[in-house]
Amino acid sequence: MIDIADIVDRYAEVWNEVDADRRQKAVGELWASDGHYANVTEEYRGHSRIHEAIHEAYEDFVEKGFAFTVHNHQVNHNSVRITWHMVPAGGGDVAAVGTEFIVLGPDGLIESDYQFMDVDPTR
Repeated sequence: MIDIADIVDRYAEVWNEVDADRRQKAVGELWASDGHYANVTEEYRGHSRIHEAIHEAYEDFVEKGFAFTVHNHQVNHNSVRITWHMVPAGGGDVAAVGTEFIVLGPDGLIESDYQFMDVDPTR
């Protein structure tokens, strides 16, 4: 039995992880080896490319004082939709809202992850 709540928690943690080695390890524990992640500008396939995307987000947002939090999630068979917020780590107004649509394999690893921006932090 796949523990979706655990996957959602670990998913949020990887985006906020300070240590690059722990981020890389977490990617390997969450995504299938040929897993796919797509944000609004680019697609990434495989652990090292997905880690690259997460590292870029870390540098652009977490390193600059933001944190990603899960607002809610919904499950539909082998998929989960996560609504997340990007907020100042010390508290404050939501700076961005997004949705992830994630498809899991039978082993509970992420096969595909599509990001949709609901509120663009650059606007």
